Amino acid sequence: MQRTFKTEALVIKKKPLLNKDNIITIFTEKSGKINTFAKGIKKITSRRLSHVQTGNLVKVELYKKADRFYLQETYLISSFTDIKKDPHKLDSLYFIFFILDRLLPENEKEVEIYFLIKQFLIELHRVKKISSNRLSFYLNRILVLLGYIDKNQNLNQLINLTEEIINEKIPIFSI
Repeated sequence: MQRTFKTEALVIKKKPLLNKDNIITIFTEKSGKINTFAKGIKKITSRRLSHVQTGNLVKVELYKKADRFYLQETYLISSFTDIKKDPHKLDSLYFIFFILDRLLPENEKEVEIYFLIKQFLIELHRVKKISSNRLSFYLNRILVLLGYIDKNQNLNQLINLTEEIINEKIPIFSI
């Protein structure tokens, strides 16, 4: 098996570690959700730091050793700056990414969900304000594709169902 590979990825979240390292959770088309170690990423000279902000679309080079992934290189494709300038859009992004992080299994290919989330980011980037109907559309599609529901529900029902599934309260976002 190839130890180093390149893929396109969405940055789901960052978790700081001791020293100058982070764990970056990314969602890729080829391998699904991956937790990857980013050694030395918090150094002032690291080019990768600005690329791995939550919500960015990046091309990554990963190295796999003993069932762990290490982030080697990153290339920024899009930072979706219009989303990050608007607090309402940013809350919508964090809402969907929080749910993705909790529901997606690690290292399981989820191609349809990957392209659905890319579509969500592009729509969120382009519109002035995303409606709760559009959020419920995307959340419905995610839960259907993961096999949790088989018919559409409203946003409140989806939030309650998701909280039951993850056994955790979803943080308050102004969605």
